[in-house]
Amino acid sequence: MAAAGARRLAHLGPRGTYTEAAAIAYDADAALSPQPTVAAAVAAVEAGEADAAVCAIENSVEGGVTETLDQLLRDDFALSISGEVVLPIHHALIGAAGIDLAAVTAVYSHPQALAQCRERLRALVPNASPIAALSTASAIEGAIAEPGALAIGSELAARLHDATVYAQDIADAPGNETRFIVLTAEDHEPTGSDKTSIAFTTYHDRPGSLVDVLGQLSKRSLNMTRIESRPTRQQLGTYVFLVDFEGHRAASDVADALEALAESTLELRVLGSYPRSESPLSESGDA
Repeated sequence: MAAAGARRLAHLGPRGTYTEAAAIAYDADAALSPQPTVAAAVAAVEAGEADAAVCAIENSVEGGVTETLDQLLRDDFALSISGEVVLPIHHALIGAAGIDLAAVTAVYSHPQALAQCRERLRALVPNASPIAALSTASAIEGAIAEPGALAIGSELAARLHDATVYAQDIADAPGNETRFIVLTAEDHEPTGSDKTSIAFTTYHDRPGSLVDVLGQLSKRSLNMTRIESRPTRQQLGTYVFLVDFEGHRAASDVADALEALAESTLELRVLGSYPRSESPLSESGDA
């Protein structure tokens, strides 16, 4: 039970999600606040109902998590990334007892989990259709109540729902990991081992504009750890780029780079500076 005055952490629920496990890994003493969607978790912080939101942002198999990226790129988004957690993900095939896998007609889970297990599902339950759910934990709840249905989730969630595990570690690729970010009103003070996340758009009529932007990091020896593009939703062929690189915005080299980037981009947003997660944790929970 969380102590009085504990940090309030919103996360994608219900109980048994990988995001809940990430929230516990980030602050084991926090008061957890399960939310039905990523947007609801973010909204809880914006409304002052939670101190932070823990959200999955990228997976080693399937890449960026659309729901979280969409929140970061909202025009009115005012929160900052203040931390990150990386969890190893161990997906299991779960359902009520006594199911014949050859007769399974549906497998429920979060879209990311379904995508991460696509090939294994074809082998394990060849007659089943994948069906998206809001979270892996809610998928298990639904599958248990539906004859001939299974779900992808964590073994922790299976235990919470007294469900049967039909197969373990069913991800298509080994070493499956998910990175979660912590969103708060302000980012983190420098620690000496930090990362900065930014989002920017380039001038569409300038050849080499993206190369010029990334060159501002290279010339200052700032190591880029991630780059991803998303449509601007304004015009076909225009994109917003999300970049992570090592260093804190308060450091002179990073501050200098951000000043140069502001001049060489059409629009620049600093999403936050925060401590780097040094290594994956040994325990996992579910997105």
